[in-house]
Amino acid sequence: MYRTSSGNHKFSFSRFINAAVPNLAAAPHQNELSDLEQDQVFEYQILVENPHKLDPLASFIAGITRSKTVSGKIHSALIKNGVFSEDSQAINTRAITPNFPHQLSMISSFAQKKLVNLLFFWEEEQQRWRVLQEEEAEIRTVIGAEREIGSATGTLETRLKELEGLIRLKPSLRSSHMRDATPLPRYTPRRRPSQAQVEAAAAEAAAAAQAGVHPPT
Repeated sequence: MYRTSSGNHKFSFSRFINAAVPNLAAAPHQNELSDLEQDQVFEYQILVENPHKLDPLASFIAGITRSKTVSGKIHSALIKNGVFSEDSQAINTRAITPNFPHQLSMISSFAQKKLVNLLFFWEEEQQRWRVLQEEEAEIRTVIGAEREIGSATGTLETRLKELEGLIRLKPSLRSSHMRDATPLPRYTPRRRPSQAQVEAAAAEAAAAAQAGVHPPT
């Protein structure tokens, strides 16, 4: 984290990787996951038994390695160094230390940095899913309670369908989805007053003037 000129805190991957793994910082910079790779990981994970927990084949799906066997070895190494846990779906990015290149020596420094990008990407996906699924669970509870007393649940059910769609919405479509879902302010042209309205307003103003009443400005 670092402080911007406006005083806000912001995460910088480059600063993090320079501090945590100096050797990786010198690697080539074309190691971000592409939109296609993010989508592929997302679409693969959503079909596995525990979507939140990165699967052993995730590194293969993300293009970090072309070998499914190596992908499994990467997964095992991440469990061994504490980034992954066999009992938890959490990603412990604090376990990414200067020893990381040695721990993942089966892949190149380029692939190692791309792997770190994958870990942070999926950590964000976990957080996003968690928020959406918590709201989904809460709405399902409210719908059940409302049905018991015979209340209408149409609005809640509409929101539930929206959440179900958002949960399955792949990363590359999210910005356009949010743009399409947010209605732009509509411009309503000001109507020109009719002749009758003009004459009525003039008569009202004349009557007010005769009575000594000044119209508001």
